[in-house]
Amino acid sequence: MCGIAGVSVLDGTAGQPAFDGLVTLQHRGQESWGIAVAGPGGVEVRRSLGFASRSDCGDSARDDWPAGRLAVAHTRYSTTGATLLENSQPFVHEARRIALAHNGDLTNAADLRARLGREGYGFRSTSDSEVILALLAGTAPALGSSSPSLSLPGSPDARNGGLSDAGPIVAAVARAMRVLRGAYSVVCAVGDRLVAFRDPHGMRPLVAGFAEGRAVVASETCTLDALGCSEQREVEPGELLILRDGRLTGTHRVADPAPRSFCVFEHLYLTRQDSRIDGARTGATRVAFGERLALESPADADLVVAVPASGVPAARGYARAAGLPLAGALVRDEQVGRTFIEPDQRRRERKLRRKFSIGSPVDGARVVVVDDSIVRGSTMRRIVTLLRESGASEVHVRIAAPALIAPCHYGVDIVDTGELVATGREVEEVCRIIGATSLAHLSVAGMRHTVGSTAGEGLCEGCITGEYPTPVGPGRDKLKLVPAQAPRHAAPPAAVHPR
Repeated sequence: MCGIAGVSVLDGTAGQPAFDGLVTLQHRGQESWGIAVAGPGGVEVRRSLGFASRSDCGDSARDDWPAGRLAVAHTRYSTTGATLLENSQPFVHEARRIALAHNGDLTNAADLRARLGREGYGFRSTSDSEVILALLAGTAPALGSSSPSLSLPGSPDARNGGLSDAGPIVAAVARAMRVLRGAYSVVCAVGDRLVAFRDPHGMRPLVAGFAEGRAVVASETCTLDALGCSEQREVEPGELLILRDGRLTGTHRVADPAPRSFCVFEHLYLTRQDSRIDGARTGATRVAFGERLALESPADADLVVAVPASGVPAARGYARAAGLPLAGALVRDEQVGRTFIEPDQRRRERKLRRKFSIGSPVDGARVVVVDDSIVRGSTMRRIVTLLRESGASEVHVRIAAPALIAPCHYGVDIVDTGELVATGREVEEVCRIIGATSLAHLSVAGMRHTVGSTAGEGLCEGCITGEYPTPVGPGRDKLKLVPAQAPRHAAPPAAVHPR
């Protein structure tokens, strides 16, 4: 779910627009942030645990960004590797002058890491993203081949410094994609070029936008809008874009076509409401989810209550379709952030206790509370309790997504089915667990109809159906790349580290 962005400019420094772009993606990750600026003197990286702030990076009034017309930015939501500064991105290979940011999860990361280690690569992190950097850096021979390493721009044996010919870049990415499995949207600075590519299934989002003297690649269109990119396009699955001096200089098909399998959770929850997927704003799609939900699962109630902020569009749609008033009974503490993407349950529970409060009482009312999803059930249990304490006579829960029953292997931290309240339980049992009067989910058919999918075509629905677009193992381990003798814990992202 991480947020990634890359910026190429014709003049000035790319650092400031990269930071501005990173801020628009903080809803995709809040454990750490980082920006790498590539210029004539090399690559300079600024990173820290926690949210990015103006005091960390300066602002438009303080011209303290290093010189460099390329920048890569990342905001982290961990699915592989603990919450440690060494796992913060972008990752940099100094000798090859590569700075890389990755969104997704590799299903064969442990095998690739072991093989690359035997070839002589020294890993600095326990993140699967560094595996991609190792492959692109060409430090080791091509896996499964006796052919020599490919030279990349910045390496001493690259022709003309590698800066006049993109061929080595294309070949290196194609070679890496032949062995990578799972989900990956990647943006990286290589020499004087910005490079972006996406896995053949297109599981995680990646878009590109252009303005006068500026080219941007990012996880979501909200970033392109914020940076003034009026011309926008999707990076297609299996496609490689090369950008230089603020413009697109090449597109290449570097992987064989595969069935498109875009993450359905992006539609349901992850993507910001003003971003667009396939031309439709996700806020409007979620309103349509709510309308469909009201038709499928009406409730005999007096008013609708939205769970802010991500549940508001669906609640608006439900209220409109049901002909009920929408009440702002719940207030959300905006300083808490997204509790779903906290890296451990202890911190999720602590933040949840102060995340919601009652803004207006619902004395005696029969309430329909609408949210975008139920994962572990702890958030909804807290909300139902608050509404009952506020005087609600009935609390009917309606969820604008099908029940989540299986782990995600591609970049969402749903690892253990034991965490999922709906796994192995009938809806009546889940209803009792959260303390509601009734509970209903949007049907799978209703969800597919709303996003324009026939029988799930074009979507990854693994967390809903347990069926995945690629082979996966029996289970997932978030700390799978941590050596056995190393501590397997996550440090709290509280302190701000120096640049």
